[in-house]
Formats: sequence, structure tokens, C-alpha cells
Amino acid sequence: MLSFAPAPSAVAGTATVTPAEFETCLLEKINDARAAVGARRLIMATDVTGDTRAWSKWMAFNTFRHTSTSERYAILPDGAFTAGENIAWWSDAGLPDCSKIHTMFMGSSGHKANILKSNWRYVALGAYVENSKGWWVTEIFFDANGYSPECQGTFCDDDGSVFEAAIEKIAAAGITTGCNPPTSDRFCLNDRVTRGQMAAFLARGLKLSDRGSVDFVDDDDTPFEADIERIARAGITMGCNPPTNDRFCPDSRVTRGQMAAFLARALGLSKRGSVDFVDDEGSMFEADIERIAAAGITMGCNPPTNDRFCPNDYVTRGQMAAFLARGLDL
Repeated sequence: MLSFAPAPSAVAGTATVTPAEFETCLLEKINDARAAVGARRLIMATDVTGDTRAWSKWMAFNTFRHTSTSERYAILPDGAFTAGENIAWWSDAGLPDCSKIHTMFMGSSGHKANILKSNWRYVALGAYVENSKGWWVTEIFFDANGYSPECQGTFCDDDGSVFEAAIEKIAAAGITTGCNPPTSDRFCLNDRVTRGQMAAFLARGLKLSDRGSVDFVDDDDTPFEADIERIARAGITMGCNPPTNDRFCPDSRVTRGQMAAFLARALGLSKRGSVDFVDDEGSMFEADIERIAAAGITMGCNPPTNDRFCPNDYVTRGQMAAFLARGLDL
């Protein structure tokens, strides 16, 4: 089944995410939609990402159209069959993520049928962006005999990401083993980090072993209890409900401001330097934000200007990997 999406009217902006991040976002949206109807997760065919992106780029400079049967099977791996395809163009290059395009796909019966079809096992994703023209996206859903996507590095879902090198570094250091045990071939780089996960990352990265006597009332039986007690013993956290501070809130998500405080305490940073972001004035984390900026752990959240830190945004696992790799000098 083939389907397409017309471009909406919009003013072209400047891209703020990479094609790899856009594709990872699409994969997660696709699999969330499939999970909601009981369909199995699709595996991203990372070894044909380049060819799929090349088709999206071809559309940008030629004609917005589907691949022909021969073109499609030239992209896909040997043994592929029963392929379906979605394509889209969105004329604003400044999309913050893939949400609008995925929502557009799910609002069309043809696109939605491709995304939710139960017998697919794999998806090839290719995104291309031109700041003056927008985003082009190709999704090819397929099954294949005798096929296993080749991962580039430790995890399959970070290939081509701006965070891939940092993720590889923290994996090599034993700070992470992935997000889907026991297979552990995915990192889930766009998932938001919880406080419990953050405790584990810091405890492993700093090689903390002493649990001390701190005992929060809300972390019993969580897989992160020992690590939470280790970072409390090290003075990295006091809790989440001052002034009582008898709770840690292990399932709450970590903001960028909170991450700055965790890292500044964990690394013993004191120098604030001259970096002054425009959006952290009055924040309780302002001093810590300036400390990690002075240490070269963050450059900001809005490249290339980077005059903002976005202290209230939640930290993704990919961003966390970059913070840790820089902070621990991996």
C-alpha cells in the first residue's frame, strides 16, 4: 500500500535537529502507535538508512513522488518483500522534532495503515532537510527473509545521531548497558531521564560504592535504590521534597536545571566563569548552570546561537550521555 502527504503552507525555518534525530523520533512514534494496537515493534533497517535518505534528498531536488517498485527494492536489503511506503514534505525546516509529520501520517488512512500493518518487521527511514525548502521524509515498511540489520557500534538506534560518540563512550565506561534488557541493543536516546536512572548513571560513572545511612521512603524495591543511596551519601542529592527531604522521587523526570545541579555537585565544580545564558536568570539552578558551562559540559540548547540553556526542559538520554561524557572526560 502506498500513500503520500502533501506539504502544508509554512515559512521555511532553520533546522534544529539532525536527520538521524528526526529518524529516531519517527521510529519511536511509529512503535508507540503500533504498541497501542498490540502490533510488534519494528526494527529500524539502519544499514539502508543512507539509501533511504538519498531518496528523500532526490525528492528535494527533483519530484515529490514514491519510489517505483524497482527503485524501492534497490534500496531494501536482499530478501525483502511486501513493502509499503509513506512519503512526506513539510516546508518548514525549523520543526523541533518529527511530531507534526507523524501526526499528519496518522491522520491519513493510507499512511496509518502502513504504520500499523501487523506483518511488517522492519522499517527503513530516511529524512533530508534543506533550510530554504523544508523536510522530506521516506518511510519504507517491509518484511524480509534471512535479514538482520547491522548496528554501527554498541546500539542500533543511535546510528548517525549527534550523540552517538558520547553514547559509545559511556557504554565503554560501563555507565550504561542500554534500555531494552536482556537484548540491550538499543539506547532509547530520545527517552527522558528519570531521577532513578540519573542516580545509576552517576553512581556508575563516579564508581561510588558506599551506600551510607540515608534511606528515602519512596525508593524501596526500586532497581535504583542502592545507587540513590550512594549518590545521597556522596552529597550529590538531598532529596526532592525540601525541607523534609525524606523522598527522592525516583520516577520523576530530570530537567536540564536539575541535571546541572547533579553534575556540579558530583564533580565538585565551583567556578562560575563568564557564561551567562539569557533564560536562567532567577532560576534556583543558575549558579550550577554557569558552573557546568564554565567546565565545558554544556554549550547551551539553541545552536548555533547558544544563548539559552532551557533549564526547565527535560533531559533526554542522548543529552545525558553528552553531559556525562564531557563531565567525566571520557
